[in-house]
Amino acid sequence: MKIYKKQKMLITGGNGYIGSCLAKIASNKYDVFIIDKKERNIFLKQKKISFFRENLNNLSKIKKIFFKIKPNIVVHLAGQSTIDFINKKKKSYLNNNINVTQNIIKLCKIYKIQKLIFSSTASVYKEGKKPFKENSKLKPNNLYGKTKLKNEEDIQKSLKKAYTKYCILRFFNVCSSLVKEKIGEFHSPETHLIPKVVNHLFMKKKIFIYGNDYNTRDSTAIRDFIHIRDILNGILRAINFLDKNKSEIFNLGSASKISVMEIINKSSQLLEVKPLIKIKKRRIGDLPILTCNIQKSKKKLKWYPKNSTLKKIIIDEIKWQKYLRQKKYKRTFYN
Repeated sequence: MKIYKKQKMLITGGNGYIGSCLAKIASNKYDVFIIDKKERNIFLKQKKISFFRENLNNLSKIKKIFFKIKPNIVVHLAGQSTIDFINKKKKSYLNNNINVTQNIIKLCKIYKIQKLIFSSTASVYKEGKKPFKENSKLKPNNLYGKTKLKNEEDIQKSLKKAYTKYCILRFFNVCSSLVKEKIGEFHSPETHLIPKVVNHLFMKKKIFIYGNDYNTRDSTAIRDFIHIRDILNGILRAINFLDKNKSEIFNLGSASKISVMEIINKSSQLLEVKPLIKIKKRRIGDLPILTCNIQKSKKKLKWYPKNSTLKKIIIDEIKWQKYLRQKKYKRTFYN
């Protein structure tokens, strides 16, 4: 009987929200390795997941890690994300997004990595009301989106004739938790809308809405929210896709159109708590509507966002936060 070795998956930023959830799920099928500059994620206790603490800006040191591991697959999730800290941390967006990704590209070429999965963002698209397709116009209006678009361009240019095949995945608003696996979003400070809304309802604190003057059905911003389990399934589908197909770009969203106010109302209904709301000015870079078309992902990846109804997203977030409270895990929330 022939024994097949597991393929090796290296996850950059593997201690983050998406990376840690992916590591936990993928460790059933792959030998999983993590590189992250932060301490090991407290919810990743499996000994079979190997961890290297290193700054990805240090090319010589991560080169040694690549040489030691010899991964088949690199899932590049590391980087400065969200638009919340653009004015305060401009340099970190350049270092952690552009420089780091260029290092990863170099190492993919040196060590002839078979597959690269890159996490991009919906923020690369030009403002518009229609759901974005992968071939929609690209014109980011904030530094975060600009760095991610630069990453995409570098990957496409540098790996065009290289051994490494890639999938660029444009994530929309990733949220919620893996209830069964007891892992989810645990930033401190937490900046994302859904965990903030649920937490503030629990605590009976004010929920801040950034802008109620948008040209939308209830005057609050509309977004495309996707459950973390669907994102992970999309990443794994993209890895399998590259077995028999050329490099590609895919949207990973739910094709939903959910407003900030609808999230607050649904969370309030499920928790049976009346929300305390305060309106603030729009944040720089926020668009009125940001949703996607996922027909290409459905057709080519055979992928469907089965877990991304608003009710399931919020219920799984509520369960996660109850678990954190039960275990007395604490974090701060950014208003």
